Amino acid sequence: MMDVSLLKDPVFMLIGVSNIFGMAGLYVPFVYLVDAAKVAGIEDGQASFLLSVIGITNTFGRVIFGYIADFPSVNSLLLNNLCLVVCTLSVGAIPVCLSYFHYVIVAVFFGTAVSGYISLTSIILVDLLGLDKLTNAFGLLILFRGAAAIVGSPLAGAVYDATNSYSIPFFMAAAFFLVSTVTSFMAPYMKQCTTTEEVLPVVDALTPIDEDEELEAEEEEDDMEEDNAMTVPIPEIVETMPSPLNPEMKSPPKEIKQIESVL
Repeated sequence: MMDVSLLKDPVFMLIGVSNIFGMAGLYVPFVYLVDAAKVAGIEDGQASFLLSVIGITNTFGRVIFGYIADFPSVNSLLLNNLCLVVCTLSVGAIPVCLSYFHYVIVAVFFGTAVSGYISLTSIILVDLLGLDKLTNAFGLLILFRGAAAIVGSPLAGAVYDATNSYSIPFFMAAAFFLVSTVTSFMAPYMKQCTTTEEVLPVVDALTPIDEDEELEAEEEEDDMEEDNAMTVPIPEIVETMPSPLNPEMKSPPKEIKQIESVL
C-alpha cells in the first residue's frame, strides 16, 4: 500500500515540488530544440543530430555521476542541485545560440546535467527520508513527474502557437528549472528545521541477574531457617480443664420418681 503520510512531510513535499517544475521543463528541449535550430538556419541533418548529442552525453553522464555519488564525502543533493543550475542556464541559452557550434555546446551541457538530475533521485530520497521510506517516496515522486511531463511540453507548444516564437517556450522551461533549483536547495534546510521524534522499537530483553545479590538472599534465608529451628515455641495455656472424677467413686444416686397410675 502507498503511504500517503509522506505528503505531510515538508522535506518530501519540497522535493516533490522541485521534481514537478523540473519535469515540466525537462522535455521542452527534446521536443522543440530541433525545430528551433531549423528556424535559426541549421540544416535538417545537423539539427536532428542535436538530439543524438543529448542522448550520448546523457548515457555517459549517468555512469559518471553514479561513480561520483559512490564516494562518502560527496553530497548527492548538492550535486543534483548543481545539475539543475546547469539545466537552467543551458535551456535559457538556447534562444541566444547563433551557430551550430553553440547548439552543440548547449546540448552537451544539457544532456550531461539531465543525467545527474535523473540518476541521483533514489540516493537523495534515502539521504533525506531514510531507506525505509524509499519505496513509497519514489513511487509518489514518479507520480508527480508523470503529471508534470504531461503538462510541460503541451504548455510550451501552446505558448509557441500564441507567440509564434520558440524563445518564450525555452525561457519558460528555464524558469521551471529555476523554481526546481530553488526548492531543491531549500530541502536540506527544511530537514534541519524539522525535528522528528524517532520511536525506538520495544525489544524484549531479559533482566540481568546479579549473582552476588542472589547469594546474599539465599544466605539470609538459611540464617532465618536456622533461627526458627533453634527456637522452640512454648504453648501458652489459656484455660485449664477440671480433673476427672475418681473412678472408684460411684456416681451419686439418682432419684427415681414413680408415678402410680390410678385405675
